[in-house]
Amino acid sequence: MNQLGIPVSDDTILRHLKRSASQADDEPPARIIGIDDWSWRKSWRYGTIIVDLERRKVMDILEDRSVAAFHNG
Repeated sequence: MNQLGIPVSDDTILRHLKRSASQADDEPPARIIGIDDWSWRKSWRYGTIIVDLERRKVMDILEDRSVAAFHNG
């Protein structure tokens, strides 16, 4: 993440997205969401991101990609 000349770690970006997602609780429910997973460490540990596609906002970031984490998130 050095495209803007500001070095930022992946963990910092995820922490910022998680903080922003927790502040969106006072908005009406999302109608259209997107769910994607990515690898924290290649072929070892995965995470899940949930996005409100209409508002283009991160709703939540889950620590894994299990169905249980999605239902509890």
